[in-house]
Amino acid sequence: MASKRRKTIPTMITIDPPSWQRALYMILFAIIAYVILWFVFFLALVQFLLVIINNTENEHLRQFTTRLNAYFGEILGFLSYTRDEVPFPFSPLPHSEDT
Repeated sequence: MASKRRKTIPTMITIDPPSWQRALYMILFAIIAYVILWFVFFLALVQFLLVIINNTENEHLRQFTTRLNAYFGEILGFLSYTRDEVPFPFSPLPHSEDT
């Protein structure tokens, strides 16, 4: 008879982690924020070019950039100690206000 044991997955500390763990998270998320910042600049340039070419903005690109901005805000909140919950991928991805 097969055992019906459930595999236990170790839980990560995602709300108010210890200082050493928060320092590691902060380094990781500072790097992610740097990459996101340049990616948002690139998306802004693409959106600008699309507006020039098509005379209208790309709605899908705008929605994606809005969600990316919300995620960037969560990272900055974590880095500046105004938010204790560790951002995505350790917590759910934020939703933008206009979606």
